Amino acid sequence: MNSFVKKGALIGLAAAAVLLSSCMSVNHLEMYDFAGSRLAVDMRTPPEPRLNVEYNIAMSSNSALINALSVMTNLAKANQAHRAREVMREALMDVNVPEIIRTESFSACAAALSADQVQSRREADYVLALQIDEWGIEARSSFSPVSLHIRMLASLYPVGGGDLAWRREVTVDQPAEPDMFGIGEIVGNMVTATVLYNMTEEDLARGFTNLASQTARRVSRELENDLDYARFGR
Repeated sequence: MNSFVKKGALIGLAAAAVLLSSCMSVNHLEMYDFAGSRLAVDMRTPPEPRLNVEYNIAMSSNSALINALSVMTNLAKANQAHRAREVMREALMDVNVPEIIRTESFSACAAALSADQVQSRREADYVLALQIDEWGIEARSSFSPVSLHIRMLASLYPVGGGDLAWRREVTVDQPAEPDMFGIGEIVGNMVTATVLYNMTEEDLARGFTNLASQTARRVSRELENDLDYARFGR
């Protein structure tokens, strides 16, 4: 492939990415009056959580002895990370992360629109549709913090028909903090998979509940800020 073709392909990919991004966001809020209206929420069944917990083995020098010791140490830590991943998976199943996200997002969007929350779409004037496309725990290396990843699409539309009023995709990666898991001061104040290795499933579940709540607050702020900007330009 010559440079001209390569350049054209890259430009095409960039344009496609911009187009996809622009198609994802919609703002027709000026067409509707939300003050005092009734808002319901609908969340699609989310996918299973993914756990992307890795531990890469690296050579430390040209010394065969030091390398052998380094590999043995790293293998032990990699095994810890693997076992921590399995314990975290079990603990995560005890925490209803999507429901925490749903509750916080619904409350924030209703407040931003000055709308009243109702329990079903039969009572509602508008529906906030939430779709979690990706979520789970990530720790991409031994030096990376454990974080909760959420990618969600939020849409707002009138119940009686009409144009889609608003749509926004939100992606949040919230790092875990020591106090979420009841951990004292640690090196770098960073929670890694190996730090969580010896924790019980119950302690991990409590920590993940705290992490999910903090993540939900961040998602809610993103949605609320976008609604404010879409309506008032601020």
